[in-house]
Amino acid sequence: MNTKNQVKTKTKTYTTSELASLCGVTVGSISVLIKKQNLKPVKTGQNNAKYYDAGVLKQLRLHYAKSKPKRDKTNNTQDLRTQLAVAQSENQLLRDQLESAKSTIEILRNELKIKNSQIDKLQDLTNQAQQLDLATHTQHQELLEQKSQPTDEPTKHKHGIFNWF
Repeated sequence: MNTKNQVKTKTKTYTTSELASLCGVTVGSISVLIKKQNLKPVKTGQNNAKYYDAGVLKQLRLHYAKSKPKRDKTNNTQDLRTQLAVAQSENQLLRDQLESAKSTIEILRNELKIKNSQIDKLQDLTNQAQQLDLATHTQHQELLEQKSQPTDEPTKHKHGIFNWF
């Protein structure tokens, strides 16, 4: 082959972080898979940066496409665990609030019993006061009636010096 006639075709190359971004996974996950599948870079750039071709990208996408349902199931399980933990926390909070409300209700019931007792005592005292007032009024009426009735006895005039005054 003649090197002058040879045309260099530029193919797109990808860094590890670009591959991770395109596959929707972390750089660490891509790096582990590259080592596991023994994938070789097309070239190595500055600072030992490795560049991979579209074939490697295709292999990685295929691998992650196959494992996606498993990862989704894992994520769903984690989401469900998180939701369960949140629900349990909310449940405990509601139970605590319920217990607090129950204790408040019990306190208020006891106070209501005390108030009812006080009302009953006050009612008894009011009844006694009313009966006493009625008895006093009756006695007063009887005394007035006795004073207003004329007496049959003649009045005696007392004799003596002291009666003149």
